[in-house]
Amino acid sequence: MQHTGHLASAPRTRSRQRCVAGAIVAGALLAAAESRADSCSVSAATHAFGAYDTINAKPGTSAITVTCTHTNSPAVRFNYSIALSIGPGSYAGRQMVGTGDTLVYNLYTSVAHTTVWGDGTSGSAVVAGSFNVPGGAGRSGSDVQTVFGLIGAPQNVLPGSYATASPITVTVTY
Repeated sequence: MQHTGHLASAPRTRSRQRCVAGAIVAGALLAAAESRADSCSVSAATHAFGAYDTINAKPGTSAITVTCTHTNSPAVRFNYSIALSIGPGSYAGRQMVGTGDTLVYNLYTSVAHTTVWGDGTSGSAVVAGSFNVPGGAGRSGSDVQTVFGLIGAPQNVLPGSYATASPITVTVTY
């Protein structure tokens, strides 16, 4: 089963000496899985990079949480994968705009910043996970995946607030 939600961007306050950047953020989706879970949801926390000094790379993290409720016995193992859309730009470099400039960043599957988190095309990868949902009324389980963002350096941009012009879509398949 596949469900899609959107992530919005979060603008930040201006600074004279630093750029402040926000990328992906909050979205939620609800769905029912056939016999494995009665209901599932996904949520994504705001991905805010904070101040970027235009000389050094700026990492940042956020989280995507998948939660399912199961009311039947026995317990089940819930397997899923998460894909992220391109958003503005491309998988080679997503973009935030602000103050008349464009700031290039990307979202990765690990802290090493080597594999772009995307939909499995153009050299990107999806992230898979699983967790147990106990049987019985009102039982739920969840799993958290960390999104590793990075603004590359150096980028000669003006100070100010930067945000994605359109949301990044989170797609959970199970």
